[in-house]
Order: sequence, then structure tokens, then C-alpha cells
Amino acid sequence: RARARRVRVEVSSPGRARTDHTRCLDDDRHALRTRSAFGSFAKPNNAEFSTTRRAASAVDARSASSRTPRGESSTDAPRNRTKTSSAMTKPMHKREAPRGVGVGSDKQRADETAVDLIDKLGGYENMISQGAEGRVFAVTFLTKPAIVKQRFKKTYRHPTLDAKITRARLVGETRALIRARRLGVPTPSLLYVDARQNAIYMERVAGRTLKELIREGMSEADMESVGTQVGKHVAAMHDGGLIHGDLTTSNILVVRDEDVDEPKNAAAKPRVVLIDFGLASNSIVPEDKGVDLYVLERAITVTHAAGRLFEAVMREYKKASGLWSASFNKFAEVRMRGRKRSMIG
Repeated sequence: RARARRVRVEVSSPGRARTDHTRCLDDDRHALRTRSAFGSFAKPNNAEFSTTRRAASAVDARSASSRTPRGESSTDAPRNRTKTSSAMTKPMHKREAPRGVGVGSDKQRADETAVDLIDKLGGYENMISQGAEGRVFAVTFLTKPAIVKQRFKKTYRHPTLDAKITRARLVGETRALIRARRLGVPTPSLLYVDARQNAIYMERVAGRTLKELIREGMSEADMESVGTQVGKHVAAMHDGGLIHGDLTTSNILVVRDEDVDEPKNAAAKPRVVLIDFGLASNSIVPEDKGVDLYVLERAITVTHAAGRLFEAVMREYKKASGLWSASFNKFAEVRMRGRKRSMIG
């Protein structure tokens, strides 16, 4: 009886009890062995061990009945708890459309029946240039000379990620073209956007890039005229919250409109057209405007003689822009950072 009363009940959490039988029996065996060593009695008594076991099982029964919910027996409770836990841990899956039905099959059928418009217009045989983002073809679209800029797939990117990035840049360039024309900036007219082939059809501008003219050499009158127009158009973009992103001499076309009525005046006043808005963004931050001006300066001042051209750009920018002060301050900071980087290497 004394050993039966030594059964310990440890409470680990409210409402739950745990009986340590093994420890109790081990303590009894140890006590019996110790007493036999001192000569109290020679052998452990099996009746005492059975009394201890009965007392422990009685404590187990009382603790199990206290944990069992009302209306359930002690044998049904574990089974019900197992069912509940398995139902709670069952994974939930999203509903999927059956194969061959839905968007996937429609898209596959559309891809199979689609027509390669660039191939039909003979654009692949008349490729003008190719860059890191796409290819440019010369075609005739709706009886008009046109340019097709197609963004090709990047195989080093995941197909889903590449499709999202290409789509976003295609939409961004299209919107930038439309917004620039609304701000009064001369850009090629937008004719058609092919979202399936990631291509933009634009007006073909018969002109030469400013980069070619600077290399060949420009007169002071042409530098003044071209620089004035470039400064005016860049100021209009920046005041309207549009950043070109790649304002280099390769993306500025100079068009000379020849006067048909007066053939002697073959060298008419040049006209400036801005192209390639693939990296354009919407921003009113002076830092972005300063970076745009710094890129233009680095592109123009490749030769010492073209310094007057950039001076005309900045002079007209100051006249046309209402926010020229903040842009010029950031331009000076960006210029200093660029010079330090070129000095360090």
C-alpha cells in the first residue's frame, strides 16, 4: 500500500494528466534490491508488484475519463480525434480546367492558325538593324512605308518571365510614343501593334541619325538649329513627366525637307525626330532628368567641335522648361559622379 501511494501523477497542461508507471516500478525494484542487500528479506514479493500495477491502472482510468468529452466513451474518443485531425490536415487544391478545354487549348489553336505578318510583308528580307532588345525591319504597311520593331525572345530567361517582361516593355514603349506626341514632341506615327509577335509598326522617317552627322561634320548654323530643337523637345518631355531613358545621338533623326518649288534651296532647315522609346518611363524626379541630360552630353561631345551643339541644347532647355533649375542642379551632380567614376576606372 505504501508503494502504491507513491505513484506520482505529473500535470503537463491544464486538463491533461500523465502517469509515470515505469519510474514507479523502477523505484520499487530498486527499493526491494536494496532491502535484500541489507537482509530485510531475500526475494521481492510479486503480490506487492501486482498491487502497484493495479493502483497505477486505476489512476489511468480516472485521468482518461476526465479527458473524454461528454457523450463519448473512452474507446471512441481517440478514433474521433484521429478523424478530425486527418480532415484538418487534408491538402486543399485549386480547381483546374480539364485538359483540352479552356484558355490553353484556345491559345494553342490560335497559335497554329496565326499568320506571320512580318513574313507576309517581306520584312525578314529587309532587316535594317538588330540590337540587344529587338530587330528593325523595313516593310510597306497599308501602302505606306513603315518600320517594324520586333522584340525577340530571350532564351536565357524563363519563358513565363520573358513573356511578361516583353509584354510590359512593348506596352510601355507604345504608351510613351503616344504620350510624347501629345506633349508636342515629333515622333514616328504609330500604325499598328501586334501583341502576338511583340512588334510595333511605325512610320518610316526618311532621315539620318545625329551620330552620323556629327562624325561627318556639321556647320555652326546646323548645330544651332538642331541643338535648339533638341533642347526644346527634351524640355517638353521632362516637364510632362516623361523620361526618354536612352537619349543618345543614335535615337535622334535629322530630316531635311527639300523645297520642291525652289530647287536651289536644297539644304532646307533640318527637322528633328526622336525615336526608340523602349526604355522610357514616367517620372518627375529631377535625378532622372539629370541622368537624361548627362547621357545626351556624353553622346554629343564625342568630338570637340560638337560642344557648341550641346551648348545650344542646354540654352534652349533653360528657355523652354519651367523646372530647369532642379534639373540642372541634378545634372551637375550626376556629371561629377560620372567624372569620378571615369577617373577611378
